[in-house]
Amino acid sequence: MDFIFQGFQASLPLWVYILIFISTTVLSWWSYSTIQSVPKKFRYTLITLRALVFGILLLVLINPFIKTETSYLEPANILVLLDNSASTNIQKADYQGRDSYNEVLNTLRFPESDAVNLNPLSFGNRVNPTSFDSLTFNDDQTDLSAAVEAIQGQENDINAAILVSDGIYTMGRNPIYETSDLEIPVFTIGVGDTTIQEDVLVSSISTNSSGYLNTTQSVTVTINSQGFQGASIPVELRKGDEILSTKTVVPEIENSSSEINFELLLNQEGLQQYEIHIPTLEGEWTAENNTQRFSIDVQDTKQRILSLALEVHPDVRFVRSLLLSDENTSLTNRTWLQGNRFIEGDFDVDPDSLDLVIIHGYPQTGLSADIETRLKLIIEEVPYIVAATPQFGAGRFEEEIAQLPVNAGDLRNYSPVTLHLNIENTDHPILELTPVTFNRLPPLAFPTDNIMPVTGTQVLFQSVHQGEPTGQPVITVQELGNRRQAMIAAFNWYRYQQNPNAEVQQFVRQLWQNIISWTATDPDNELLDMQPQKSSFSGSENVMFNASLVNERGESEPDANIMVTIQSDSMESRTYSMEHVNNGNYRLNLTPLPEGLYSFEGSAQKGDRVLDTQKGKFSVSASNAEFINTTRNDQLLRQLAQRTDGEYIPFDSLANFWDRLNGRELLNSQEKTETDFFYLHQHLGWFLLMILLLCAEWIIRKYLSLP
Repeated sequence: MDFIFQGFQASLPLWVYILIFISTTVLSWWSYSTIQSVPKKFRYTLITLRALVFGILLLVLINPFIKTETSYLEPANILVLLDNSASTNIQKADYQGRDSYNEVLNTLRFPESDAVNLNPLSFGNRVNPTSFDSLTFNDDQTDLSAAVEAIQGQENDINAAILVSDGIYTMGRNPIYETSDLEIPVFTIGVGDTTIQEDVLVSSISTNSSGYLNTTQSVTVTINSQGFQGASIPVELRKGDEILSTKTVVPEIENSSSEINFELLLNQEGLQQYEIHIPTLEGEWTAENNTQRFSIDVQDTKQRILSLALEVHPDVRFVRSLLLSDENTSLTNRTWLQGNRFIEGDFDVDPDSLDLVIIHGYPQTGLSADIETRLKLIIEEVPYIVAATPQFGAGRFEEEIAQLPVNAGDLRNYSPVTLHLNIENTDHPILELTPVTFNRLPPLAFPTDNIMPVTGTQVLFQSVHQGEPTGQPVITVQELGNRRQAMIAAFNWYRYQQNPNAEVQQFVRQLWQNIISWTATDPDNELLDMQPQKSSFSGSENVMFNASLVNERGESEPDANIMVTIQSDSMESRTYSMEHVNNGNYRLNLTPLPEGLYSFEGSAQKGDRVLDTQKGKFSVSASNAEFINTTRNDQLLRQLAQRTDGEYIPFDSLANFWDRLNGRELLNSQEKTETDFFYLHQHLGWFLLMILLLCAEWIIRKYLSLP
């Protein structure tokens, strides 16, 4: 062991410590030099003891430290990476799966354990510490690049690395890209077999991840086959147990890749699960790779709205221009002239083709009985908004068509009013608006006659006349069964749009959009559409959830908190929070889960309001990725060894393996130096010595009867 003085860890200047040393020495001398009754030998002994105590304290204060270096021989360190994937357990030709692999492991157990340190790691889905007896050969993915990265992380502490694999990677990058910086040799041992078996598999599926309701979407499927030249291979497009379509592939050569297209009709809204399946063929090596699943998020494309103007007013043009600017709205206009006549055509609209009808006004007279009957049929089935106009006949409307959300006679005597927010319903989704100063808004025309809300309705805005709230409802909404309706008792909203203030324009557009979208939305519809990306995940795949959320108005909701609780029989419940991606779309990405059947429950909440919940199930099963390609990749293993100055050796050619490493001096012991630092204040002996000196001084003083 070598001792090397390194210096002091002192925070004060050197002259301060010299001054302290002189002062403490003088103090020790002065303490006893004046006591002449004490014999000289005792007096000098006491002075020395006290000076030594002060000296030790000063030494601890300046904290000297010493480096110690110890040299020793360490056995060679060899990192062994063992492929634990399912493909290494496949029996093909001369390779007998687990039995052949165990023969390799027996060869790698170095006979002289004291001469070489073997550090085994397993890799497949991920890299883990292991032992030669604990491999399971059941990982359903192989990440070879992660294995090479593990070598990079330890190359400063190892002599060489041994990698046992079939060279087939199903996830991660090409491991060759990771070898450029390696400075130690990697010896690759190839397990598995290069024999090509008769097999057919679903190689890939290409289609859009989203589509539109009642449209046809193309699905392109690539089928690979080996050894089935001229055979008829049925390929099925399935949804659950239902076969939607079947096509046949006839390979023209032994090793064939065929591409076929399915036309898939998207007739159900939401996240839909499908699969491509090939029935097991006679003589086929495995059917594990005959099925592949995919999903499509099916969305309804357009909101179908009828704008029925029974009185011409500038508000009609404002509302229609607002609807025409929305690309997700299909607008039908009808403007009444008289009798059965409309500007845009006959009033023969089918209620089943509508999601909402907006009625502007209602005449006291002149509307034909046929039009009234057709309008009543529409109102009985379709959500509607009634917007008042100067000649609106509320009594006539209630008599011939339907009950309004307010009690009012024929509206007359209009006065200018402004809006006043009804604080009892401020959490209503229609009121999620850009803040605005209401008393600065342009005036609306509103009846001064008595108008009151019907029981069971919600008043969102009341009127303010001459600076005083009237308590009378300007905008009232109501839910009747599975339909909604709204009453807007004031008019001249177009003046908001003509106002030069951009905030006022934004307010009126947002208000009407909220009213329209909320009324058109079925209150029984699910607001939260959350599904796992697949109905079945492999044990190595991340579990992905996608969700889309709309509020009660049917608009995308980006500001909610969606919590997902997942549980299974073998796992306690766990709760996760979804991340908002864009436009009300949310995502959750979980690390791979153990095999099993899982249930999940999602809850979307905004503020104190729970928007919706959704439940479902998914499964986690073994992946078939390890069975798609089962041919040992000798070229990759050889390249990996050559680029690191190592050597590639097949599993059946391991004779004298350790002699090869020994011949390259990779098994030689390495001289190592262990360095340590000695700090005075960290050792108890100095303090015990100081106490011993103080006790000796005290004993001598008592012996001499000194105070």
